[in-house]
Formats: sequence, C-alpha cells, structure tokens
Amino acid sequence: MTGQNEEMDKIIRNAVIVAIFIGLLVTLYFVFAGKETFSALYIKPDSYSNYVENNSVSFVYGVRCFEGKRTKYTSEIFLGDYPVGKNEFEMDSGEREWNVSFRIPDGTEFPVKIRVILTKDNESYDTHFWLKGRK
Repeated sequence: MTGQNEEMDKIIRNAVIVAIFIGLLVTLYFVFAGKETFSALYIKPDSYSNYVENNSVSFVYGVRCFEGKRTKYTSEIFLGDYPVGKNEFEMDSGEREWNVSFRIPDGTEFPVKIRVILTKDNESYDTHFWLKGRK
C-alpha cells in the first residue's frame, strides 16, 4: 500500500501545481489584459445655479477618458430640446473641463433641463441639471 500512497501523493502534488499555475495565469490576465475602458462625463455641482441671473446660465462640465487610446468625442449642450452648443475634440487620456455660458431666450418656460450629451463611437453619455426659474 505504500507504493499506492506514494503514487497518489505524486498525482495530488502535480494536480496542485497545475491548479496553482492555471490560477496564476488567470490572475495575470485579469490584472494586465482585462482593463475596462470607459469615459466619464460630469457637471461640476458648484459651478451652476438652478436659477437664471441676468438672462444667462453658466456651468462647468468635464470629461475623463479611460479608453486607453486616442478617442474622438462630440459634446452637445441642450436647453430643453434646443441645441445651444457643440464641441468636437480628441483626448488620449486624462481629464478636461469647459466653461459654458449662454443666454436664456425670453419666453423660456421653467423648469427646463440643461443637458450635456457626450458621444464617442456609437456610445453616448449624458448628464443634466434643472433651471427652476429666474431670480
């Protein structure tokens, strides 16, 4: 029976070594090759007011690029359903911010949504805030 135990020990030891090796390969794959790529769009919360002053609105929006390659973007700004601005740009990685300011037309009904839409390839991201009225 000692010969059978030694043989079984070798099989178990080899199986453990193979399992450790496979686990190491899977871990390395997820650490180095499995990086998620994405972009982030945001409006700085302290950059705007929900009430219009002097018939204009201003805010700061930004984009963070984690795509891992140079990426073309288009950002569009809407007052309700009406476009008020468009920006086309490229980024390698990192973060950029833009200051936006525009006049609110007379006759605008409140509340109204200010929306920023970011498009890249066939993906889009959006964020918004509401204007509740005039001061």
